Amino acid sequence: MTAEAAQPPAPRPSARATVASARCDSYDPRAVRTAVAACVDALPDVQDAFRNARRVLLKPNLLTSRQPIDAHVNTHPAVVQALGEILRGEYGCELAIGDSCGSLTPAATAQAIRNSQMDRVARGLGADLYNVDAQPRHVVAFPQGRICTEITLPGNLDQFDLIVSVAKLKTHGLTYTTGAVKNIFGLVPGTAKKQVHAMAPHTADFVQALCDLYALVRPGVAFMDGVIGMEGRGPAHGRLRRADLIAASGDPVALDSFCAQVMGFRPLRIPLLKQCTLRGLGTAAPEAIDVRGEPAAAFVTRRFARPPAAAGALLLRLLPRRLLQTVVHLVTDRRAVIDHRTCIRCGECERNCPSRAIAFDPVAKRYLVDARRCIACYCCTEVCPNDAIDVRRTWPAF
Repeated sequence: MTAEAAQPPAPRPSARATVASARCDSYDPRAVRTAVAACVDALPDVQDAFRNARRVLLKPNLLTSRQPIDAHVNTHPAVVQALGEILRGEYGCELAIGDSCGSLTPAATAQAIRNSQMDRVARGLGADLYNVDAQPRHVVAFPQGRICTEITLPGNLDQFDLIVSVAKLKTHGLTYTTGAVKNIFGLVPGTAKKQVHAMAPHTADFVQALCDLYALVRPGVAFMDGVIGMEGRGPAHGRLRRADLIAASGDPVALDSFCAQVMGFRPLRIPLLKQCTLRGLGTAAPEAIDVRGEPAAAFVTRRFARPPAAAGALLLRLLPRRLLQTVVHLVTDRRAVIDHRTCIRCGECERNCPSRAIAFDPVAKRYLVDARRCIACYCCTEVCPNDAIDVRRTWPAF
């Protein structure tokens, strides 16, 4: 992979994109339906995509299999239901709802579907449930990939004419924010996600891997559940934060850019959005995005708190790779830290660690982290049911 320059080239001029926004101050089904419908009505390209699709996959963010709906880690079922009602009732689409959750515990995705009430939503819509982990797998050659020249996907993903990313407004320790683009990582089944993390141990590599996946799958439409989002230690253990927002676009990159502005961040300083723009995968430059509805600044009066490990790290990520590695090793180290007072020794961290850095010590009777192996990928923090793990930046003494 080509290292980034110290002063990265300005993103190439982007085609214009349109994002629709609608205010929604509760998850009351009628309020959500009104907001989702307003977004669809404002976007002719989204209407065309719905009109031309027979079979549609709604891809919510079902990161956690254990936390309840009111933890607001996963996409709220009311948003998926409202979107499904429009697709089925107004466009006659056949629907499926599916994801692969963050945990590799057997049957975790099935549990996530139940806990998030997506099974109830599917029954009400007459939609299929599409458990990504339960589908036959197919390795797709992608020779133009920067990191992933082969990508494991469900073998029957091509049955869908349209994939709609239905994301959740949250911060993320590894990628700074998570949204419609990163949500597509949930189409990589089970253990194959660990393989991607192992191939991409650094943030810059993982961002390129996400771009590879997005370039291959390319969801045609994206919606954002931003009624209640998450700040700080997202995507699983942050503070809840109201934004009272439903937003949508036919360009998922543009939607993520708009939502980054809602959170108070500069989109082109977010590595994933910058790389999507540089690779021609979408429009992230705010000046190239037309907003139909209220502007980003109207939704949040105070910037979302940054994820702790990402705060102060963006300047480091702009350095060339060789210099970055030197500076990081000289100045700071980042690794997973287990709080043994709250750890319940369930083993989720060990099962989900792509670098095999976590193991149970039978003598100490606790899980320990091998700092030499830890790649600070946040997989363990995302799946820990008791918020007992954090990725911390430790500074040497001078």
